[in-house]
Amino acid sequence: MASDRNWIGRNRYNEAKYLTEEYKIGVDSFIRFSMENIQQEDNGRIRCPCKECGNSCYKNPSTVKVDLYRHGIMPWYTIWDCHGEKRVEVGTNQVNIKYRDDDMYDAHDDDFEDCEDFEEEPNATAKEFYRM
Repeated sequence: MASDRNWIGRNRYNEAKYLTEEYKIGVDSFIRFSMENIQQEDNGRIRCPCKECGNSCYKNPSTVKVDLYRHGIMPWYTIWDCHGEKRVEVGTNQVNIKYRDDDMYDAHDDDFEDCEDFEEEPNATAKEFYRM
């Protein structure tokens, strides 16, 4: 891996119920990595990999940091592919390479940056289908 990410799978709290230094350093390294790979069209925002957002929201880095402290990072998110990293298999070894797959990630809509949940009424065709 590009850096030590063992902090991701460990408990983020110590015995005194405070965030561990290892976790805080890991979050800082994640934020730095994300900012190094940010694209102009992201308007200074990065995806939030906390357990609540699950990389579905774009937020300011400081808000992402708070979310990661509050909710924790997704425990399986050790290859930061939504933040510019790609896993490439070379024989039986795996190597991480920085990249950005714009075709895949440019589909986000700025209207959803704060992950607001809302219910939308179905259109007339859908209502007719439901009625059947």
